[in-house]
Amino acid sequence: MLELLDRQQKLTKNQWKIAIAATLGDMLDFFDFFLIGFVLAFIVNGWHLTYGQSGMILLASGISAPFGSLFYGWLADKIGRRKVMIMTVLNFSLATGAMALTPEGAWFYLVVCRFIVGLGVTGLYSVDITLVQEFVPTHKRGWLTGLTTTMLPAGVLLGALLGAYATPYIGWRGLFAIGLLPALLTLYIRAWVPESPHWLMRMGRPEEARRSIAWAL
Repeated sequence: MLELLDRQQKLTKNQWKIAIAATLGDMLDFFDFFLIGFVLAFIVNGWHLTYGQSGMILLASGISAPFGSLFYGWLADKIGRRKVMIMTVLNFSLATGAMALTPEGAWFYLVVCRFIVGLGVTGLYSVDITLVQEFVPTHKRGWLTGLTTTMLPAGVLLGALLGAYATPYIGWRGLFAIGLLPALLTLYIRAWVPESPHWLMRMGRPEEARRSIAWAL
Protein backbone atom coordinates (compact mmCIF):
# COMPACT_ATOMS: atom_id res chain seq x y z
CA MET A 1 0.00 0.00 0.00
CA LEU A 2 2.76 2.45 0.88
CA GLU A 3 4.46 1.59 -2.40
CA LEU A 4 1.78 3.67 -4.14
CA LEU A 5 3.41 6.79 -2.74
CA ASP A 6 6.87 5.83 -4.00
CA ARG A 7 5.57 5.24 -7.52
CA GLN A 8 4.04 8.70 -7.62
CA GLN A 9 5.62 11.24 -9.99
CA LYS A 10 3.57 14.38 -9.37
CA LEU A 11 2.26 15.67 -6.05
CA THR A 12 -1.49 16.06 -5.65
CA LYS A 13 -3.38 19.07 -4.35
CA ASN A 14 -3.93 17.36 -1.01
CA GLN A 15 -0.23 16.64 -0.60
CA TRP A 16 0.45 20.30 -1.25
CA LYS A 17 -2.03 21.19 1.48
CA ILE A 18 0.10 19.25 3.96
CA ALA A 19 3.26 20.94 2.71
CA ILE A 20 1.61 24.37 2.99
CA ALA A 21 0.53 23.61 6.57
CA ALA A 22 4.12 22.72 7.48
CA THR A 23 5.54 25.75 5.68
CA LEU A 24 3.14 28.16 7.37
CA GLY A 25 3.74 26.46 10.69
CA ASP A 26 7.50 26.85 10.44
CA MET A 27 7.22 30.50 9.33
CA LEU A 28 4.94 31.41 12.23
CA ASP A 29 7.10 29.25 14.47
CA PHE A 30 10.14 31.42 13.77
CA PHE A 31 8.04 34.58 14.02
CA ASP A 32 7.12 33.73 17.61
CA PHE A 33 10.60 32.44 18.39
CA PHE A 34 12.45 35.63 17.38
CA LEU A 35 9.76 38.13 18.36
CA ILE A 36 11.29 38.61 21.81
CA GLY A 37 14.42 40.10 20.25
CA PHE A 38 12.43 42.98 18.77
CA VAL A 39 10.25 43.47 21.87
CA LEU A 40 13.25 43.60 24.19
CA ALA A 41 14.44 46.76 22.45
CA PHE A 42 11.31 48.54 23.72
CA ILE A 43 11.48 47.43 27.35
CA VAL A 44 15.14 47.11 28.27
CA ASN A 45 15.57 50.80 29.19
CA GLY A 46 12.14 51.36 30.70
CA TRP A 47 12.50 48.32 32.94
CA HIS A 48 16.18 49.06 33.67
CA LEU A 49 17.10 45.49 32.81
CA THR A 50 20.63 44.33 33.48
CA TYR A 51 22.65 42.44 30.90
CA GLY A 52 22.06 39.29 32.91
CA GLN A 53 18.29 39.72 33.02
CA SER A 54 18.12 40.52 29.30
CA GLY A 55 20.32 37.54 28.57
CA MET A 56 18.09 35.21 30.59
CA ILE A 57 15.01 36.38 28.67
CA LEU A 58 16.74 35.74 25.34
CA LEU A 59 18.39 32.48 26.39
CA ALA A 60 15.37 30.81 28.02
CA SER A 61 13.88 29.46 24.77
CA GLY A 62 17.28 28.21 23.65
CA ILE A 63 17.68 26.22 26.86
CA SER A 64 14.32 24.49 26.46
CA ALA A 65 14.56 23.96 22.70
CA PRO A 66 16.45 20.63 22.76
CA PHE A 67 14.01 19.22 25.30
CA GLY A 68 11.07 20.26 23.11
CA SER A 69 12.50 18.36 20.16
CA LEU A 70 13.12 15.25 22.23
CA PHE A 71 9.78 15.28 24.04
CA TYR A 72 7.51 16.08 21.11
CA GLY A 73 9.44 13.77 18.79
CA TRP A 74 8.94 10.94 21.28
CA LEU A 75 5.29 11.85 21.74
CA ALA A 76 4.68 11.90 17.98
CA ASP A 77 5.84 8.28 17.84
CA LYS A 78 3.42 7.41 20.62
CA ILE A 79 0.17 9.25 19.78
CA GLY A 80 0.61 10.36 16.17
CA ARG A 81 2.07 13.17 14.08
CA ARG A 82 -1.14 15.13 13.55
CA LYS A 83 -2.08 15.43 17.22
CA VAL A 84 1.41 16.48 18.22
CA MET A 85 1.62 19.01 15.39
CA ILE A 86 -1.51 20.67 16.79
CA MET A 87 -0.13 20.52 20.33
CA THR A 88 3.15 22.19 19.36
CA VAL A 89 1.41 25.06 17.55
CA LEU A 90 -0.77 25.69 20.59
CA ASN A 91 2.31 25.39 22.83
CA PHE A 92 4.32 28.22 21.30
CA SER A 93 1.41 30.46 20.26
CA LEU A 94 -0.42 30.41 23.62
CA ALA A 95 2.85 30.98 25.49
CA THR A 96 3.62 33.94 23.23
CA GLY A 97 0.12 35.34 23.64
CA ALA A 98 0.45 35.02 27.41
CA MET A 99 3.35 37.48 27.32
CA ALA A 100 0.89 40.20 26.31
CA LEU A 101 -0.27 40.00 29.94
CA THR A 102 3.21 40.59 31.36
CA PRO A 103 3.08 42.86 34.44
CA GLU A 104 5.29 45.92 34.28
CA GLY A 105 8.87 45.01 35.09
CA ALA A 106 8.15 41.29 35.45
CA TRP A 107 11.17 40.10 33.52
CA PHE A 108 11.13 36.65 35.14
CA TYR A 109 7.59 36.12 33.84
CA LEU A 110 9.01 36.60 30.34
CA VAL A 111 11.75 34.08 31.11
CA VAL A 112 9.17 31.43 32.06
CA CYS A 113 6.99 32.12 29.02
CA ARG A 114 9.98 32.05 26.70
CA PHE A 115 11.07 28.72 28.18
CA ILE A 116 7.66 27.30 27.24
CA VAL A 117 7.85 28.87 23.77
CA GLY A 118 11.15 27.09 23.13
CA LEU A 119 9.56 23.71 23.82
CA GLY A 120 6.87 24.20 21.20
CA VAL A 121 9.04 25.83 18.54
CA THR A 122 11.48 22.96 18.15
CA GLY A 123 8.71 20.45 18.75
CA LEU A 124 6.82 21.65 15.68
CA TYR A 125 9.96 21.73 13.56
CA SER A 126 10.67 18.11 14.53
CA VAL A 127 7.18 16.82 13.80
CA ASP A 128 5.91 18.71 10.76
CA ILE A 129 8.86 17.75 8.54
CA THR A 130 8.35 14.12 9.50
CA LEU A 131 4.68 14.36 8.60
CA VAL A 132 5.39 15.90 5.21
CA GLN A 133 8.00 13.27 4.38
CA GLU A 134 5.66 10.43 5.27
CA PHE A 135 3.06 11.68 2.80
CA VAL A 136 5.28 12.03 -0.28
CA PRO A 137 7.45 9.72 -2.44
CA THR A 138 10.95 9.07 -1.12
CA HIS A 139 12.52 10.66 -4.21
CA LYS A 140 10.81 13.98 -3.40
CA ARG A 141 11.42 14.13 0.35
CA GLY A 142 14.67 16.07 0.29
CA TRP A 143 13.39 18.65 -2.18
CA LEU A 144 10.08 19.16 -0.39
CA THR A 145 11.75 19.41 3.01
CA GLY A 146 14.00 22.13 1.62
CA LEU A 147 10.99 23.92 0.18
CA THR A 148 9.17 23.72 3.51
CA THR A 149 12.01 25.48 5.32
CA THR A 150 12.43 28.31 2.79
CA MET A 151 9.87 30.46 4.61
CA LEU A 152 11.72 30.40 7.95
CA PRO A 153 13.41 33.78 7.30
CA ALA A 154 10.01 35.24 6.41
CA GLY A 155 8.92 34.69 10.01
CA VAL A 156 11.88 36.69 11.28
CA LEU A 157 11.22 39.41 8.68
CA LEU A 158 7.58 39.59 9.74
CA GLY A 159 8.64 40.13 13.35
CA ALA A 160 11.06 42.87 12.33
CA LEU A 161 8.45 44.69 10.23
CA LEU A 162 5.82 44.54 12.95
CA GLY A 163 8.35 45.66 15.53
CA ALA A 164 9.30 48.65 13.42
CA TYR A 165 5.91 49.77 12.11
CA ALA A 166 3.17 48.30 14.33
CA THR A 167 4.60 48.93 17.80
CA PRO A 168 3.80 52.68 17.78
CA TYR A 169 0.12 51.77 17.36
CA ILE A 170 -0.33 48.57 19.35
CA GLY A 171 2.59 48.65 21.79
CA TRP A 172 4.97 45.79 22.54
CA ARG A 173 2.22 43.85 24.29
CA GLY A 174 0.26 44.03 21.05
CA LEU A 175 3.14 42.30 19.30
CA PHE A 176 2.84 39.40 21.71
CA ALA A 177 -0.92 39.34 21.16
CA ILE A 178 -0.27 38.96 17.42
CA GLY A 179 1.97 36.03 18.33
CA LEU A 180 -1.18 34.27 19.49
CA LEU A 181 -2.61 34.18 15.94
CA PRO A 182 -0.63 31.09 14.82
CA ALA A 183 -3.03 29.10 17.02
CA LEU A 184 -5.53 29.54 14.17
CA LEU A 185 -3.28 27.26 12.12
CA THR A 186 -4.62 24.36 14.17
CA LEU A 187 -7.99 24.84 12.42
CA TYR A 188 -6.23 24.35 9.07
CA ILE A 189 -4.46 21.26 10.36
CA ARG A 190 -7.66 19.76 11.75
CA ALA A 191 -9.48 20.41 8.47
CA TRP A 192 -6.84 19.36 5.93
CA VAL A 193 -4.08 17.28 7.51
CA PRO A 194 -4.78 13.59 8.20
CA GLU A 195 -2.63 11.23 10.23
CA SER A 196 0.54 9.82 8.68
CA PRO A 197 -0.07 6.52 6.87
CA HIS A 198 3.37 5.29 7.93
CA TRP A 199 2.52 5.86 11.59
CA LEU A 200 -0.91 4.26 11.19
CA MET A 201 0.62 1.16 9.58
CA ARG A 202 3.17 0.88 12.37
CA MET A 203 0.36 1.06 14.92
CA GLY A 204 -1.54 -1.76 13.21
CA ARG A 205 -4.31 0.40 11.74
CA PRO A 206 -4.15 -0.50 8.01
CA GLU A 207 -7.68 0.61 7.14
CA GLU A 208 -7.06 4.12 8.42
CA ALA A 209 -3.71 4.16 6.64
CA ARG A 210 -5.43 3.16 3.40
CA ARG A 211 -7.90 6.00 3.75
CA SER A 212 -5.07 8.42 4.50
CA ILE A 213 -3.15 7.39 1.38
CA ALA A 214 -6.31 7.52 -0.73
CA TRP A 215 -6.94 11.08 0.44
CA ALA A 216 -3.36 12.09 -0.37
CA LEU A 217 -3.42 10.54 -3.84
